[in-house]
Amino acid sequence: MKLRLPWLFASWIGGTVAAYVIGAFESFLESVIALAAFIPVIIGMGGNVGTQSSTIIVRGFATGRLELSRLRTVIWKEMRVGLILGAFYGLLLGGVAMMKFIDAPPELGLVVGLSICVSMIIATSIGTLVPIFLRKLDVDPAIASGPFVTTAIDILGILAYFLIAISLISTI
Repeated sequence: MKLRLPWLFASWIGGTVAAYVIGAFESFLESVIALAAFIPVIIGMGGNVGTQSSTIIVRGFATGRLELSRLRTVIWKEMRVGLILGAFYGLLLGGVAMMKFIDAPPELGLVVGLSICVSMIIATSIGTLVPIFLRKLDVDPAIASGPFVTTAIDILGILAYFLIAISLISTI
């Protein structure tokens, strides 16, 4: 419990920050309420893929398969994985958005699809970099990576989502 408490507290703070980010876009969210339906998917998918990347790095350290000399290759590979997965799920979720919310702005599918793609690229990048950084600080990445990764992805994924939505959806 003592090892987990501080890292989970960091996650709690991050969740609170994510709530404030959503609150900062409250008036825009009210004007395009369909955006709210996709917040859990964007956060969840980003968190999952980021945690997977983090787990791969931590496992690589634990098994000795990941050498510090290969870090650039691994980081680049995970970013490409994020792009491929993001494009795939972006197309799927964008299609769902267009079919499910017919009365929503026509740009909703593009916003949702692009947002999940960006979120997954950010997630794989953070999921890869955080355990590397923690290891360099001599902090156990197996315990500390998860809360940092999911918290950062929640905040950055939601921020990206609303910034993309504001730039692509006309509410006038």
